[in-house]
Amino acid sequence: MRSRFTRAVLFAALIIMLAFLFQQITIQFSGEGFDTPQEALPKDAEYEWIEGPKTEKEHRYFFLSNGNYFGTGVVKKNLKGWSSGNGVYAKLPKRLNENEITSAHSDGKILYGLINKEGQVEVIVNGEKATLLNLSTLPKETIDLYKVNDYFIWYVDLEKLQDSEHFHIVVKNDKDEILSELSI
Repeated sequence: MRSRFTRAVLFAALIIMLAFLFQQITIQFSGEGFDTPQEALPKDAEYEWIEGPKTEKEHRYFFLSNGNYFGTGVVKKNLKGWSSGNGVYAKLPKRLNENEITSAHSDGKILYGLINKEGQVEVIVNGEKATLLNLSTLPKETIDLYKVNDYFIWYVDLEKLQDSEHFHIVVKNDKDEILSELSI
């Protein structure tokens, strides 16, 4: 009786282990398998890619697309090579007032948005300073097409925030004065 129970437990453990191994193999060998992260970026529309934060196995890119959209996407490295991951996008706002945050977007890993930055300002989310990416480094034709002169993409990693469900976004100048606030 006891050996039958032991065999059943061992058999169940073996099945669970095999299922876990199968899952890991499919994760590591899934995707397109490109040689570089840039090759793995989506090509289904007209994109202007802006490099974001990178790790050894994941590169984040922000983008402007089709004259109307901006967003973010990631490419991930596995044993097969680089593959595109999930991405999110939003409609590009018509025109932003200087130093004002009107919206924020998330892919579940970061919170990001646009700001028309004037002067020395910083974006702070739940007390954490956001990273700013200057869009004026893009080609002039792209800046004119998307009307993003003096625009910056701001973003903050959600893991750095204590509360990743409610966000209080503040724009402060160098005198520590609040210029804009948004609560989500």
